[in-house]
Amino acid sequence: MKKTMQIVLGGASLLLVGMVEAGPLVEVTIKNLGNQQAVMKLMTSNETSTYQIANPQPDQKIEKGASTFMRVQRVVSPDVNAAMIRYTMGGKTCVFSTTFQLRTLSNGMKQPEWTKKATPSGGASCTATITGTAADYSWKTEFTMK
Repeated sequence: MKKTMQIVLGGASLLLVGMVEAGPLVEVTIKNLGNQQAVMKLMTSNETSTYQIANPQPDQKIEKGASTFMRVQRVVSPDVNAAMIRYTMGGKTCVFSTTFQLRTLSNGMKQPEWTKKATPSGGASCTATITGTAADYSWKTEFTMK
């Protein structure tokens, strides 16, 4: 009985530590404004890990005029989070990313920093916009492509 209780408490402690160490949640909407279907193409470990931990996972194919949605929360640190994804439309590609970091300044103050980036290639038009931030540092980002 004592051994069982130790195992249960140990497991609960690990779960609690994992919850405490999670960074702020990011909600991402990906919109296909193009005239053909967009297809996910995971090329880097960051893109692959984003897809694997997303809940819900974004659609692998986005029809023209449609969108998909994902939430991402990494368990690396309470002070960081990121989401990266890539979609292609024929020869066009959009690589998207959004990040959060809680920076500690030299005076000991903490400063939140959110970033977004959209990198087009092959004639694609890509945008990344942070559409909102919250007091708990969670944020919303919209990626568009055409």
